[in-house]
Amino acid sequence: MVRVKQWAWPSVLVLCAAAAFSQPQPAAVDGAAAPGERVVLARDDTLRQEPLATARGVVALRAGHNFTGFERKGFWRRVQDLRGQSGWLRLSSLRSPSARPIDTGLAALSTGREASGNVVLTSGTRGVAKRQQPLTAELLLSATPNQSELSRLLQSLPDPQAALDFAAAGQLQTRPLRYLTPLPESLPSQLLPEERAAGQEMAAQLLGASRPVRNFALQQYVSKVGNIVAAGAERREVPWRFVLLDSTSIVSFGLPNGIVGLTRGLFDLLDSEDDLAAVLAREIAQVQRQHWLGRGAMLSVPGLARGVGSAAVLEADHDGLVLAGRAGYDTSALLTVFEDIEEAVRKGRDVSLLLATTPPLPERIAAVAAQVTADMERAAFPSAAAPRIRAFKGSIP
Repeated sequence: MVRVKQWAWPSVLVLCAAAAFSQPQPAAVDGAAAPGERVVLARDDTLRQEPLATARGVVALRAGHNFTGFERKGFWRRVQDLRGQSGWLRLSSLRSPSARPIDTGLAALSTGREASGNVVLTSGTRGVAKRQQPLTAELLLSATPNQSELSRLLQSLPDPQAALDFAAAGQLQTRPLRYLTPLPESLPSQLLPEERAAGQEMAAQLLGASRPVRNFALQQYVSKVGNIVAAGAERREVPWRFVLLDSTSIVSFGLPNGIVGLTRGLFDLLDSEDDLAAVLAREIAQVQRQHWLGRGAMLSVPGLARGVGSAAVLEADHDGLVLAGRAGYDTSALLTVFEDIEEAVRKGRDVSLLLATTPPLPERIAAVAAQVTADMERAAFPSAAAPRIRAFKGSIP
């Protein structure tokens, strides 16, 4: 495993913004649904010629207007109505007709002290012990803890210079982005004893169900990207460690002791280094807020099958956008990941655990879009490092 600096994770991946003004314009990305999806204007807004807040307005529209939705750029989407009017609208102004209302304001967010029983270990298709065997909650809880794999992972000390050099090679520029809700002043920089102990117990159990990928270069890559992102987190003394698990399932996770990871099934879905950074940033955010210490959460192996509450999920989603953007990555990349998971659903991948325990992805996308600040919108374009992931695609044995 790579050496990459000491700089955290619980939750799952349960697991957006156009560049404006003088910033580079974002590249087109497929929307959350195939072209031709019906969308509705949820609030009064102006249809614009380009996906920019400063672009010329085409026409002012009232809430309730119906459109056909096409591709997305950052936090904007190209639409066309029945009269043939076409242009760009912010995602935050659009809703799927089938989506349930969701509270996306400040009142919906918490400091991570609530829990409602949502599963947090799985972001989609469940993990595997043997590559074709889905990781159910039952299988995870019955796995034999793998202490040797845990020991190997804990011995992989971070190397700060390696992360800095990798960021420089990718021409990544840091940005001063802020969270929607500030971190508590009492947040400790170091791990609490209960976080360390519970995280190691959970990690040993998880590694007993799915081992790390036996590809050193690939593990180094994931670790470097993770530590680039973690460098912008406030809990700098947490010994962040990153791992790619050998599972075809679509899963990411963050444990109380700073171990963050994802499965090769999820890695295979990712199209860019921006996407990878978004996944890891979202998990770092979940750990940094100490959501595992929330009311009703369980700092134990059974806690892997419990959740942190919908407010905490939304909070970590937004913080993840901020952390990825701080490191110089595309702030809208997490939405690309959500969209890729939706496409995996359409192709028959098993996401039943995710859909049963978290808000539907269209609603999470709407919630993320509604929390976007102007600074985040200006940072929503592919980074120069985005294509680096291609060298590692297909390299997993």
